[in-house]
Amino acid sequence: MSESSPHPEWSPGMPLQAGPFAILGSAALWLARHFQELPERLPIHWNWRGEADGFVDRSGFSAALPLSLGLIVCLILAAFQVGLRRGVPGGAMRTATLKVLLVGAYFTAFICCGVLAASATSGRLLKPVLWLAFSGVVALVAFAAYAARGIPREPVRNPSAWRAGMFYVDREDPALFVPKRTGFGYTFNFGHPAALLLTLGMVVGVPLVIALAALLLR
Repeated sequence: MSESSPHPEWSPGMPLQAGPFAILGSAALWLARHFQELPERLPIHWNWRGEADGFVDRSGFSAALPLSLGLIVCLILAAFQVGLRRGVPGGAMRTATLKVLLVGAYFTAFICCGVLAASATSGRLLKPVLWLAFSGVVALVAFAAYAARGIPREPVRNPSAWRAGMFYVDREDPALFVPKRTGFGYTFNFGHPAALLLTLGMVVGVPLVIALAALLLR
């Protein structure tokens, strides 16, 4: 009888990974069914008192915008999970990082549904959504700290390839993801051709989509 591994790597399974997309899909189905019941003018901005001070005409695009942004973020997080599973050796650090990314996707899906609910109710659900967002951020940070506890620090990868102690640049290293020099999780190997494209996609692409959406909603 072969001895089993004392620390088998955790795997979420397809149903659990599909959960955030199922949540967004259910919200999209609700939106399609109740679209005509939404206010003629949808609030998209609130002042510090919680009073709506920015509105747009009801349309499929404006109503579905929170869900669309949530879908983009969840796809990015899912892509990171796939990249880590395929390109990083199994171990405690990879397992903990995958858990945090999955929890982050669920958090994103619920918050975007909450934003839709706040808009659909003309802001009546805004305060509960804000409390949900705040509690979710605290819970996500606590979960990340819990998942990272007791994980042995991995050896520093090619010390000469680190720039400013934060950026790993090694064109000879085929890995896209490498363990961070300090702290928890992984960072890009910016010597990899895909790293710059992915970074631009996150840092420029997502804000650009939001900016274009804001222009289209004017």
